[in-house]
Amino acid sequence: MRTKFFCAGDLREARVLVIGHDPRLQRSDTQSQYAFFADYYFRPIPTQRSELQKYKLAQAVFSYVAYLISSRYSPDKLVLTNLCNTALPHAPKRKTVLIPQQEARAGISAIRDILHQSSVEVVFAMSLQVNYWLQKLGFYPPVPEFLRAAEPAPRGLKHEPPYYEARRGRAFQLICGKCFNVDGRRVIPILHVKNWPLRGVFKKAYAQAYEDCVNDVNSLYTPGSQQPGA
Repeated sequence: MRTKFFCAGDLREARVLVIGHDPRLQRSDTQSQYAFFADYYFRPIPTQRSELQKYKLAQAVFSYVAYLISSRYSPDKLVLTNLCNTALPHAPKRKTVLIPQQEARAGISAIRDILHQSSVEVVFAMSLQVNYWLQKLGFYPPVPEFLRAAEPAPRGLKHEPPYYEARRGRAFQLICGKCFNVDGRRVIPILHVKNWPLRGVFKKAYAQAYEDCVNDVNSLYTPGSQQPGA
C-alpha cells in the first residue's frame, strides 16, 4: 500500500502544502493510508490508544502549521504529503531511513502534480533529508554550503539497509525557516513535527529562525487580503 496525499477540502482551493518524510520514518511498522494520518484530524477523537496516537500526530501537524501561518487558513485549505510514499526498510535504531534518489525523484514529480492542481502559496518542507533531496534534485534553489553539509555520510550509505546521516552536524541550521521563491510560491524548510514545539537545544538553535519564518509568511499578505479561516 502506498500512502496518499490528503486534503480535506477542494484541492483546487488548497493554499498550503506540507511535505513530510516517508510512511515509516523510524521503527514503526504502521503505514498510514494518508500522510501524517491527516484524515484522523477530521474524525471523532479515538479512545483506543493506538488510534489516539494517530490522531495526536495529525493534530500536531495541523497545530504546527497553524502557528506558522498565524491561523490564516482553515485546516481544509492544507494538503499534506510525503516526499516518499513507499514503505522502506527500517534503519538501525536511532537512525533515519534513507530515501533512495529514485523515490525522491518520484516524490517531487507527484508534488509538482499537486501544485499544478492547487492554489498553493506556501510549501513547508519538513526535515533535513527531505530538504536535501528537494535542493539536490532542483525543486527549489540550492544552497551549496547546505548541500555539502547535508550530503549522506558514507557509513550510512554502506550499511544494509542504508540509512541517512548528514556528513556534518548543524546542517539544517543553515536553511531552516528561510523562504525560497519558486514560481511565485514560498518554499520554507522546517523541522519535523516530532521536534515541535521547540524545546531545549532545539529552542536555542531554532527559535529565531521560527520567529523570522512567521514574520516572512505574514509579510506575504496585506490588510484586506484573505482572512484567517477563510
